[in-house]
Formats: sequence, C-alpha cells, structure tokens
Amino acid sequence: MKKIIICSLLAMSILSCKNTENEKKVEIATETKKDSIVEEKMTITQISDSLKKGDYSKEFAKYSDEIINKISENMIYVLTKEETARQNDEEYLKEITSFKDNIISLYWETCGTGGCVQHQKLQIKDNKIIDLGNGFEKLTESETKKLDSEIKSKIKNFSHISGRNETEISINKNGNYLVGFRGLTDEDGESGGGSIEISYETKDLKTYIPGSLKVGKIN
Repeated sequence: MKKIIICSLLAMSILSCKNTENEKKVEIATETKKDSIVEEKMTITQISDSLKKGDYSKEFAKYSDEIINKISENMIYVLTKEETARQNDEEYLKEITSFKDNIISLYWETCGTGGCVQHQKLQIKDNKIIDLGNGFEKLTESETKKLDSEIKSKIKNFSHISGRNETEISINKNGNYLVGFRGLTDEDGESGGGSIEISYETKDLKTYIPGSLKVGKIN
C-alpha cells in the first residue's frame, strides 16, 4: 500500500513539473511574439492591413490603398544594435495617437526615459504624404536661430524649445500651417515640458512668417 501511495505521489510530481515547464514555454513564446514585432519583419501590406482594421479604421476607409501603403512606409522605426546592445538592428512600429483633419500624429520611444520620446506628424494632401516632422524641427538652421533670438527678446530667461512635448499642427483658412509648442526657461525642469507657449505660422515649414510669432507664459 505504501509503495502504491509513493508511486502515485511521484507520478503526480512529475506531471506537475511537466505542466509547469509547458506553462513556462508558453509564457516565453508569448513574450517573444509580443516583443518581436519585427523579428518577423512585417511587410508594408501587413502594416496597411493592420491600419485598416485598427482604432482608426473609419478614417483610413476614406483613402486608397496607395495612400495607406505610403503611410505604412512611415510607420516603422529602427533601433540599431549599438542602441540596443543586441546582435542586430531591430524594427518597431510607431503608434498613432490621433488622426484629425488629414493629419496623423505618431508617437514612439527609443528608450525607457522621457528624453527618448519622439513625435511626428504626417499630412495627407493631394494624394501625397507630407512629413511635417515635429513642426519646428523642419525650420532651416538660420530660421531656428532667428526664432530662438526672437523668443529670447520676448522672454528674457528663455532657454530652449522642449523636444519632449508633442507639437500641435493645424491648417488655417489661408492654407498656412499653425505650429504650436512649448519652451523652457532657465528655471524650468526638462521633465515638466516648459512653461512657455510658442506658436507661429508657416507656408513651407522651412521658414516662419514674420509677425506671426506668439509667445506667452503659462499661468
């Protein structure tokens, strides 16, 4: 009788271990599948299909497959092996945070801190995709210097434009882009995003229209 009990307990123990091992394998497989969006290298067609079925399916339904494929080409970002300390470069998908008035807002992170947050806007216009970037970053070097100088003349302790915050980009009735973002003073902490509101109009993204710059402190 004792032998039967011992054998039964041993069999149950072995079975339990096998189940645990199987559960671990399933867990690992699930995590690998979840984290390796691009170990399998999603094709443009696959990304396009996911956009048509995702949260903004109603918005994408208004556009042709050609346009959606062009958007899909802008949805991938690459982390190099130097950045990740892994064997190969890795590709990931950007996240769509809004889709309004033919402008798509994209978000992604290149590491686990706020300083690695990236933003991008795409505009659909005349069957083309226009990369608006994060707005102010499209200014030429000379225009950027001029902008900094003009902001400084209005806010003496202005330090720099915040790269962490998403720029707001809309289109005025006159067809110009209205670009709005935040800046930091010498006293502001980077993580706070800045206490200065800044906006300007631009026709071509590379230069801003003289007299359109507005700067103010956030209360």
